[in-house]
Amino acid sequence: MKSWLLTGIFLAALIPVKSEAQSQSSAASTDRPQFDAVSIKANKNQSVGRINLAQSGGHLTASNVSVKFLIIQAYTLGRVNFGANPARAEWIDSEHFDIEAEAEGNPTIEQKRLMVQSLLASRFKLVMHHETRQMPVLALLPVKSGKTGPRLPPHSDATKCLPTPVGQGNPAVAPGETWVPPCGGLRVVNNDLAGQNVSMDQLAQTLSILVDRNVVDRTGLEGTFDVTLQFQRAALDSSTLDQNAPPPIATALREQLGLKLESQKAPLDVLVIDHVEEPSAN
Repeated sequence: MKSWLLTGIFLAALIPVKSEAQSQSSAASTDRPQFDAVSIKANKNQSVGRINLAQSGGHLTASNVSVKFLIIQAYTLGRVNFGANPARAEWIDSEHFDIEAEAEGNPTIEQKRLMVQSLLASRFKLVMHHETRQMPVLALLPVKSGKTGPRLPPHSDATKCLPTPVGQGNPAVAPGETWVPPCGGLRVVNNDLAGQNVSMDQLAQTLSILVDRNVVDRTGLEGTFDVTLQFQRAALDSSTLDQNAPPPIATALREQLGLKLESQKAPLDVLVIDHVEEPSAN
C-alpha cells in the first residue's frame, strides 16, 4: 500500500482547532454523518476552487476543488505540505472536481465538515493516520526579548472589537474600501494583514500560509494583541523589489511587529495518507 505524507497546522485564527481524535480519518465511519446523495464530476477548467459550507439547508456545492483542498476544508487545516516523493500523489492536487451533495434537515457547518470527511472516505477511499515527526519550521521570535513593534500593541478591552459573522470568512474588499479587522481572528486583504485580540500562536499559524512554511510561536509573549502588518507577498530580491510597495514580509515583521523568523526544527503532528483513489464517474 502506498503512503503519502501531509503536514498540517491548524488555523485557529479563523476556525477552531480540532483535537486529534476529531481529526483522525479512516474508511467510511458509521458514527460520522453522511450526505444522502453525492454527484462528483471532473472539472478541467482553470478557475479558482470554491466550497461553501455555510449554505442553508443540507445542500453543499464545491466547484473546481482538488482532493487536497477538500482535506484542508474537511479537517480545518491551515496549510498542508507533501513530504518525500510528492510526485506519487500529484493527482490529489492537480485533478479537480465539481461536487453537489444533499443531506436532510439543516446541518451546521461543523456537521457538513464531518459529511465531507465521510465523502472523502467513501468516494475517494481516503484513509489517513496521525504521526508526530521532527520537521523543519520557522520559529516566530521577538527581535528584542519581551518587546513588540509599533503595530503589535497588547489588546485593550477598551478597543472596538467586532466579531466576524459566522460563515463570512474573508469577504472581498473593493479597492479603497475601509474594512474592520476581525475580533479574535486575522484577515488578509491584498498586502494587509490585520486582526484584534489575537494570540501569538494565531499569528504564527496565519503566517504559515503566507510564507508557505510551518511557523511555530516561540515568542514567549503571553496575552493577546492587535496586529496590523503591511507587506509584499513575494520574497523578492533587491533587483526586482517594488520600491513603491510595502517591504517583504521578513522586513515588515521586524520593522512593524518587532518579530523575526528563524529556521529551526520542531515536532509536528502530520497526516499520512495510507490510501486514496480517484472517484468513479457518477
